[in-house]
Amino acid sequence: LRAHPQVAVVQEDGCSALAFICSGTNAAALARKQRSVDAGALEAVVAALRAHPQVAVVQEDGCSALAFICSGTNAAALARKQRSVEAGALEEVVAALRAHPQVAGVQEMGCWALANMCCGSDAAGLARQQRSADAGALEAVVAALRAH
Repeated sequence: LRAHPQVAVVQEDGCSALAFICSGTNAAALARKQRSVDAGALEAVVAALRAHPQVAVVQEDGCSALAFICSGTNAAALARKQRSVEAGALEEVVAALRAHPQVAGVQEMGCWALANMCCGSDAAGLARQQRSADAGALEAVVAALRAH
């Protein structure tokens, strides 16, 4: 992802690979999620979303990667969610939803990514929820619900 930021197909496939590698909830999957974050995956996915806002497959696969990486409710998962937000992921996901309102895959993965990033009832979780709302997530999600 870092070596070829302007090549959309590399960004698409890289985001897809991260999503598959980071799927699952067992101990090995949790370790893979953390390794991906330690390697800079969240920032790389956000960069891919920013670099290719009009390429729906990059947006869909990027949102999918964020959803998988940010899943979970333990302390490590909460830290991943927070790091994703600090990297600008919430705003990029909302931008993806707005840019591709008729692409069901982008809408599905974007809503899932938002749900996972905003999950949490601690102070940081509440702040993520508010930041999401401030970024326009509520309107984008309602538009997705109406369109699909």
